[in-house]
Amino acid sequence: MLSGRRSWKAWKTGQTKERFGGSNRQSIAVRGALACWAYIWNKGEAVSYTTLEDFFGDIVGKARRGLGMSESDLAGAADLSPRDVSQIESYDLTPDDGRIRKLAEVLGLDGRKLSGVAHGYLPGQPNASYETEKIQVERLILDAGMEVNAYILKCKATGKGAVVDAGGEGARIVSLVRDMQVEVTHILLTHGHGDHIGALEEVHSVLGGEVYCSRADAGMLGAAKSLLSEEIEEGWSNRVGELQVQAVALPGHTPGGIGFVTEGAVFSGDALFAGSLGGARGDAYTGQIRAVGEKILSKDPGTKVFPGHGPITTVGEEIQNNPFFA
Repeated sequence: MLSGRRSWKAWKTGQTKERFGGSNRQSIAVRGALACWAYIWNKGEAVSYTTLEDFFGDIVGKARRGLGMSESDLAGAADLSPRDVSQIESYDLTPDDGRIRKLAEVLGLDGRKLSGVAHGYLPGQPNASYETEKIQVERLILDAGMEVNAYILKCKATGKGAVVDAGGEGARIVSLVRDMQVEVTHILLTHGHGDHIGALEEVHSVLGGEVYCSRADAGMLGAAKSLLSEEIEEGWSNRVGELQVQAVALPGHTPGGIGFVTEGAVFSGDALFAGSLGGARGDAYTGQIRAVGEKILSKDPGTKVFPGHGPITTVGEEIQNNPFFA
């Protein structure tokens, strides 16, 4: 069962009250009711998402910190009090749409999209498997101290495949691989944070496979660095069965964040979430937004995006709904 952060965050959203009044009282109440549980459960395991990874308050906080603004700085610029900003970021306050647009303007976000998140935006198929004639992708929602996604990528022509991010619960990863009848040839790490590599040694000891991580993040792996087959950079390309997989550099959340691209799918790690992105600050923050815009959101709108946390989305949905891309 998942622990800590997610269930508390969802409960807090369920308690949010609108202090400023305005037209969004009913939609916020409905969203709160839906968000009281962030997952659908089956036999004690989370199997699907019912909310975004980041709520309205998270996005405001990430943008504020990314720009190096204090709560007081943001309050003054957006005609709010510091207490208002604190309550927004702790899910205790959702202002009306006019104030949301003002916050977005100050933070360099898209006001319409930020309002959409505040009103409960969710991608159209947040939990759907992905399968074509060539490729199959399945997701697990794992407990790695917080909820995190792992993916199994299968080449249907050969049965060979890859694990993308082995963050926790190694036995569940192994079980899904066996259910899918995949011969694991690769373990692909989008970045070096512990919630994405926590089960690496366990999974590798059972399934084998060549392990790939960026050169810049390799030092984060600790003892597991010895498992690396290669430290990679943008331009790396390899075959998983008959599927050509390419690496694109998405630095920001970590210095060596990597996205893996193949056959209408992008595994974005924490560089891009549905409706949000992984936190970064200063030049790393602006660079991450630029890299995602140039290397992911430039792809066909139907391209599936498989993020490190939260629901599955598409390039087109993120262009239309992600507030960080104005």
